[in-house]
Amino acid sequence: MTILLISCTDSLMERLWKTASLWRAGENVKKVDIARDSLKKCPQVVAWLFNNKLGRRDRFSLRAIRDIFQDNYSRTIPYLKISLLSKDTLKVKDVLYLINEWKVKELGDILIQILIRYDDRPHILSSIIRAIGNSENKEYGKYLLSYIDSEYEMVRFRTIQALGKLKYYPSIPQIIPHLVDSLFTVRYISCFTLYQMKDSAYREIEKFIRTSDNQTFLYFANLSLSGSCLSTD
Repeated sequence: MTILLISCTDSLMERLWKTASLWRAGENVKKVDIARDSLKKCPQVVAWLFNNKLGRRDRFSLRAIRDIFQDNYSRTIPYLKISLLSKDTLKVKDVLYLINEWKVKELGDILIQILIRYDDRPHILSSIIRAIGNSENKEYGKYLLSYIDSEYEMVRFRTIQALGKLKYYPSIPQIIPHLVDSLFTVRYISCFTLYQMKDSAYREIEKFIRTSDNQTFLYFANLSLSGSCLSTD
């Protein structure tokens, strides 16, 4: 039975957390669910979790936070904003994980704002770009174009993927050359992304086909035209 809580002390939340943050598997499932449901009912739990449990390099704890607010992440939005602007890199990484897991759409402006801060940190940068892609705001596409030719493979991958999710059609001429990217996954996500924007991409792809004898390009270009590429998320 879930414990009904009107108010919680830090010590009570800590006791619940010891169970809530366990691996949710096997015999743990029931007791973990009870602890997580009980924590959800603590009015101050969001602030407590963000202040005390992020940036700890603990994947089970991070998954617990993800699951606790899976269906009600709106409670966390103000704390996500504050944490994104933090100078604590580990906390920023954790928050980006949550934003991408929850597919948060409301934080695009802040994500754009911090892009330049992580230009030389490809893992964080690619997570930010991925989150921007989930925003559903096409206007953000213009801020991603400068990353499409990044030296970092994951950044190129996430940029092209995000542009596809945003349906940012002006990016099509810059995506097409990545059908011969040095990294196979970038070639494949380029193929899939172009198919996502097929109404505008087909004519551009056909222009490239007429002037190219590169067999790799022709192979992926034809996959794009036929819709034979699968998404890689």
